[in-house]
Amino acid sequence: MLRSYFSVLLLATGIFGVAVSSVRAEQISIFAAASLQEAVSDVISRFEEKSGHKITASFAGSSTLARQVAYGAPADVVMLANVKWMTYLNNKGLLAKENINTRFGNELALVVPVSIAASSKEGVVADLSEILKSGKVAMALVEAVPAGIYGREALQSLGLWEGIRPNVVETDNVRAALALVALGEVAAGIVYATDAEVDDRVRIAARFTADLHSKIVYPTAVVTGQDRPEVLEFMTYMESDAAREAFANRGFVVLEETQ
Repeated sequence: MLRSYFSVLLLATGIFGVAVSSVRAEQISIFAAASLQEAVSDVISRFEEKSGHKITASFAGSSTLARQVAYGAPADVVMLANVKWMTYLNNKGLLAKENINTRFGNELALVVPVSIAASSKEGVVADLSEILKSGKVAMALVEAVPAGIYGREALQSLGLWEGIRPNVVETDNVRAALALVALGEVAAGIVYATDAEVDDRVRIAARFTADLHSKIVYPTAVVTGQDRPEVLEFMTYMESDAAREAFANRGFVVLEETQ
């Protein structure tokens, strides 16, 4: 009788252990740049429905996310807004090199509150230098956050940076810069074109041509040691037509070839 009891107990414990292990195996943690919030959320929704896996996503400035991963934050996949911060992690040996790729890009835009932009058509940034110099301009951190770095490069290329610099209000990430414009706290902001699409209180006043700044791309990678089957399944899904469509629908540039 005692032997039978222990047999049942061991069997129950084994089943419970397998169940717990299975649940843990299905959890995927993604750290993604703030500008990717809507597109990645769309992809996650489709992937969860298709695969049955569960994903938790954290969105912030790429510099913040990269530093968190470097300090040991529990991320399985990182999706950043420029190559610099991905290289930072790679140089520390924190990425599975065979699972690093780039599939999507973006454009940089000058946005203003709708009340200001409504009477004008989308134009050339150089023609709007008076707007930039006349009031505060919101930008993500120009020395650390990709959107801010790209914005500073573009203004430097146009010869406007030194004149505008005293009026720049720096924020932790690009969405915070967008919020300041939407609330009317600043005269303008430099964000990604896709950011402008998520808030109807702002309008694109002008776009920066790609030759004015470094190429805007979003490298994605698996964190070292986290290349579990479900994580690799997600990475494969990111190559699918469904994922490409989700990003394209949000205004991102879909690159023809993985880089």
